[in-house]
Amino acid sequence: MAVKTIWPMDHTCGHHADRDLSDRPADRRAGFAEWLARQECTDCWRASNEGDEQDKAAWLKAKRAEEQTASEAWSEQYRMPPLKGTERAVPWGVRCRHQILTNAYTALVTEGFSVKFSVLS
Repeated sequence: MAVKTIWPMDHTCGHHADRDLSDRPADRRAGFAEWLARQECTDCWRASNEGDEQDKAAWLKAKRAEEQTASEAWSEQYRMPPLKGTERAVPWGVRCRHQILTNAYTALVTEGFSVKFSVLS
């Protein structure tokens, strides 16, 4: 008796598909096929999520601008030395420096995390 690899399924969007599940372990195919049938088909899923990518990109751009503004204000407030580098590297370095130093301050000073250093022989 051959092990079933092609599974027919009717998706929640109303489309029918025959799916090859030979890349899954044989004992897990039925459960995966059942789960897939409760989802939209790939084409419908892509169509419904196309706008999300643009929204995510806009959100990420706004978030990066907000982080950059906060990092630059922090650098000025604490008189950090200016960084040198390319047009893209300097803003990235300013954000990284801000994140690393504020996280270190929080962990070491605010929360009182103790650090033990040992010398390797």
